[in-house]
Amino acid sequence: MIIGFFKTLGIVFKKEWRDALRDKRSLRMAFLTPIYFVAVFVASVFFIIHLQNEATGRGSEPIQLSVLGAEHLPALIDWLQEQGVKVNSVGDDAYAQVEQKKLEYALIIPKEAEQQFATGETVAAWLVYDASNNKILTSIGFIKQQIWSWNSRMGSLRLLSRGIAPAIASPIALREMNVASDQKMGFFVMASLPMFLILSVFIASVGFTADMTAGERERRSLESLLITPASSEAIIIGKWLTCLVLTFVVLLVELVLLAIAFAFIPFNQLGLRVDVSIMDLLGIFFALTSLAVIAVSLQQMIAIFARSFKDAQTYMSLIIFIPMLPMVYTMMNPGANEPWFAWVPVLGHQVVVKDLLLGGTFHVLPFLQFWVVAIPVAISLLIFTAKQLRKARIVYH
Repeated sequence: MIIGFFKTLGIVFKKEWRDALRDKRSLRMAFLTPIYFVAVFVASVFFIIHLQNEATGRGSEPIQLSVLGAEHLPALIDWLQEQGVKVNSVGDDAYAQVEQKKLEYALIIPKEAEQQFATGETVAAWLVYDASNNKILTSIGFIKQQIWSWNSRMGSLRLLSRGIAPAIASPIALREMNVASDQKMGFFVMASLPMFLILSVFIASVGFTADMTAGERERRSLESLLITPASSEAIIIGKWLTCLVLTFVVLLVELVLLAIAFAFIPFNQLGLRVDVSIMDLLGIFFALTSLAVIAVSLQQMIAIFARSFKDAQTYMSLIIFIPMLPMVYTMMNPGANEPWFAWVPVLGHQVVVKDLLLGGTFHVLPFLQFWVVAIPVAISLLIFTAKQLRKARIVYH
């Protein structure tokens, strides 16, 4: 009897696998998911690198600064140029040009600045810009920072020239010491990766699951399948295995693309050392396989109640909200890691995937806990779904 069950299961799996490979549109959509997620991640990292380069003046092009009265304070101009700022002269209508948006920003140095600087007085210079223009905020921030640095240096020199120690003007010197390792700091750059990987598990085979259940119900081909000697359990498990294998393949493709991306992304430009080995990626894959077992079972249970393929896709799109809550919790509490997390699907997977991406060590216990939870949950969902096939309102309505 058991041999007959597995033989029937193999026939159903072969039939569903052949149908899945024929569905070119669903295949394209399934394999576009990892490509899209990896592309978004790579684009996000390069965007962060671009913003940091702009903020530190290390962009592909130097920061341009239009200055009125540069000759009145040459020491400041020399300092800005040393920091990589390209200084351009502008006419007396600098303020009007910024107001009319002909210039994004300008530095105005008054004529009396030269005399005031020589006598040790405070020079009132004006940095004119439109704060509603978000594109210039990083450049403005960099220019302000350089002016403050020059201001501090000049202030110290003035104190020294009067025989006063510059330390008197600074009662406290605050020094920062970051105890987080480079790998842990890398999480702020790779915070989206666990979310993308877990979402891939939940949406990779949505199209196939909907077609194998609600789609066949809509086409009335489910009735002809049920009149065969195959049991409802063999039919459901055969369909489940097909979707599960497809989910595994999509997940493998995504991890291979990530491995390629890690090899080419210049994390060193962010001052980070991201070291994700092949073993780490394999650990992530095996961690997410247990989650896929639950996700595909849940998809089938929801899809069996849908009357059409379109309804099934609509219902299953709500599954995305299931992993969102634990992921939001871990993102808001990045340091949280309790032993009981491993007993909660998605929450435990999120923590383990994050840890492996940050160079953490591989522990067997969480993986065993994942499967201890996943197997009974998946079996319960599959049995419940199989029972639905025996109900007339599911098959004929």
